[in-house]
Amino acid sequence: MIVIKDGPNFNKIYADKAFDKWGLPVAGLKFTDPDKDIRVVEEWTDMDIPEDAIKIDASDPYDVNFDEYYKLIENTLWIFNNEGMKLKENVYMTGAGVHWMFQKGEINIFDISKMQVKFIESLLSGWNGNDYGSFVYNFLVRNKVMHFHLNLNEEQKSHKDLIHNKSQFIKKINDNFEFLKQKYNPVWTWNPNNVKVTNGNLIEELSRVYLGKALLTNIFNFKYYFAKLYVKDAYSMLAPSTRSFINQNVHLKKTSHNKACEKVELNVPVKDVHHEIHNMRNYLHTHRSDSGIGWESFCIHGQAWNRTKEDSFYPDFWGYNWTPEAKKHMPKTITWLKSLGYENFQRVRVMCLLPKSFINLHKDKNHSDLGAVNVAINNPKACKFYLQNHGVLDFKPGDAYKLDLVNYHTVVNDSNIPRYHIIIHGDK
Repeated sequence: MIVIKDGPNFNKIYADKAFDKWGLPVAGLKFTDPDKDIRVVEEWTDMDIPEDAIKIDASDPYDVNFDEYYKLIENTLWIFNNEGMKLKENVYMTGAGVHWMFQKGEINIFDISKMQVKFIESLLSGWNGNDYGSFVYNFLVRNKVMHFHLNLNEEQKSHKDLIHNKSQFIKKINDNFEFLKQKYNPVWTWNPNNVKVTNGNLIEELSRVYLGKALLTNIFNFKYYFAKLYVKDAYSMLAPSTRSFINQNVHLKKTSHNKACEKVELNVPVKDVHHEIHNMRNYLHTHRSDSGIGWESFCIHGQAWNRTKEDSFYPDFWGYNWTPEAKKHMPKTITWLKSLGYENFQRVRVMCLLPKSFINLHKDKNHSDLGAVNVAINNPKACKFYLQNHGVLDFKPGDAYKLDLVNYHTVVNDSNIPRYHIIIHGDK
């Protein structure tokens, strides 16, 4: 285990320790090997640190040079994507692979790789939509591209050696392109007229666009992000309406006649639950990506571990149960929940808000009542919950509130530490 005490050099340390020299993850916020578990704390006393853990204070000087890595990434070409596609209309996205080709409407590309941008510009000006393999091969040879990844069959694998056999290389690429076309858009036609491409940082555009139009892929779990593009202020990415709401509510007095919340005592075994959540991080599932960045969830009790949204979102109802994944990995958490005296539970979820992330302004109901209980397992000092008719909701580890979510609210985690809460829906 590596434990990093938060400080100004956090992002450099994380980039160095969580990824190898060339950017492949060796640890991270999601992991399967406990020996590569990296945790970030505000104070050394925030967790029980094993004696054999490596402790790094991010307030101390930390010397690391990423220049060679930057040069690699900024001159790499990703020919296909190593993950499945999501199709939207009028999107903002990076230019890796062919994901952008299949989108609808206006396509706005911002990519950190100069080689990727050059390739897309060449496609826009010189490709007729046929024989993608030959175009790729000729571009690689003509531009003497050293760093490229094919990623066939939506898998992370370079297949660089195929370049030595021109006919096979071209056939593999054309076959893969046809596979993707049939899977995602069988009637696709090449339309370069609605594409704009810029060598730049997509993150800087987020406050200017509706997040539902942004395709961020894994941009926030990428060594280059931590090493060079790390967000210094999460508030800079917020929608203007969210920033305006925060300015109006940050100093609000808590004497409003509208009772937006009520504190409850649940005797939370904070350290036990926090430890079990760490063991479950592989199961955290992106939650409502149109409303925030870095918002993830996992069902302890519900229809399934990854059915984290309201029941009406899904085409059928599977019933509520303790999920097998939670029963296996979170037994102490379940024991605590069962001790709270609920007649029955509906959804009970771990809600994670990653470092330098946020949930934009929204409300969850159209009628007023004190409903679900929000329980803080940890709450970094720089993570703020802004609640209409209340102001800043003061969460400390173990605090729990019934919330009336007819009130608008937003959460901003401006820290370097993942924020974990549990939300309980049930009848008492």
